[in-house]
Amino acid sequence: MHTCLSKEGQEPVALVVDKAQRGMTLIEIMVVIVIIGVLGSTLAVGVFELFGEGREKTAKIQVQSIAAKVNYHQATQGDFPDSLADLKPKIKEADRLDPWKQELVYSTTGEGFSLCSNGPDRKTGTDDDICHDGEER
Repeated sequence: MHTCLSKEGQEPVALVVDKAQRGMTLIEIMVVIVIIGVLGSTLAVGVFELFGEGREKTAKIQVQSIAAKVNYHQATQGDFPDSLADLKPKIKEADRLDPWKQELVYSTTGEGFSLCSNGPDRKTGTDDDICHDGEER
């Protein structure tokens, strides 16, 4: 407790420093930092999940777009291209890479074609592959 001189003729006034004015203790600061860390990591997980979903949607749109160009080539030329490189003026080399920077897998079948992105795991023939089977029906 501190004393302070008051105006003339008055008694000294006692100043009491309230606990709230002292500041935060180290433990209180650490608790706040932990809470911020937990909230931040929870938010980061959600953002990364959305980013992953965005890549998959982008790959689906990309596969559909290139499949349409393959179908157009077949309609105008009478046959399917041997590779995506044969569509060079219509499809740039960078467009043949999926969002995971892997080459799209294209093959012709007897009656059509298959076009796939290997998906997030970058392995052919797994459940996460994003494909368009251009079979004629």
